[in-house]
Amino acid sequence: QDLERTLAEGRGRLDPETVRVLEQNLETIDKAIAQSRQALESDPGNIFLNSHLISARQRKLALLRRATALTTGS
Repeated sequence: QDLERTLAEGRGRLDPETVRVLEQNLETIDKAIAQSRQALESDPGNIFLNSHLISARQRKLALLRRATALTTGS
C-alpha cells in the first residue's frame, strides 16, 4: 500500500504514456490476483493456484518498486 501511495503521489512526474502503461499492467495483475483468490476459495489446497497467486503478487510488487523508483529518482 505504501508503494501504491508513493506512485499515486509521484505520477505527475511521469510521462502520461508511462502512467497509462503502468496502470494497464497493474490492472492486469490485479485481475490475475483476484481470479487466483476466487479460485482458491473453491480449492484452497491447490498448489498451482497458490503458486500463481504468489507469483502475481510478486510481479505487482516488482512493478510498483520500479515505478516508484521512477517517481522518486531512486
